[in-house]
Amino acid sequence: MNYYEILGVDRQATAQEIKKAYKKLAKKWHPDLNRDDPKTAEQKMKEINVAYTTLSDEVARIDYNKKLDAEKANSEHSTKTKKSDAHKTGTAKKSSTGTSTAGVNFKNIHSSFETFFGFNPKTHEVTNEDKLNTFSANKKKKNPLDTTDFFEKFMGFKVK
Repeated sequence: MNYYEILGVDRQATAQEIKKAYKKLAKKWHPDLNRDDPKTAEQKMKEINVAYTTLSDEVARIDYNKKLDAEKANSEHSTKTKKSDAHKTGTAKKSSTGTSTAGVNFKNIHSSFETFFGFNPKTHEVTNEDKLNTFSANKKKKNPLDTTDFFEKFMGFKVK
């Protein structure tokens, strides 16, 4: 739940409206006034205080709004991408966790690995030179898992 929802105000609320909502909720949820369920009241007051502290500070509120906008944009992009990918492949499935697994065969993950990387990890066979050697146009490697070049560049000396 976002801070605006916690305080029950909209995003364009003024500082006075935020303060008024805070006071109203503080009276309702203050632990001293909720002796029947003090743990719930205490938790609610913590949420209310964090929301009010953030939204009543102009700079913190601007930062929070940017965060909300970014989350919304990421969520919309992710949803559009998943729908688009599932529509294109026609193979979208729901896994046990409910996430989209378009085009991935988890029972034979090696084939997915091979399709993506151009290398079969079981047989050590190169199946797609173009995918395998994107890092070096003039140098063909037999094993994509060989990190010798990376190590040599990082350490600054050749391994014999």
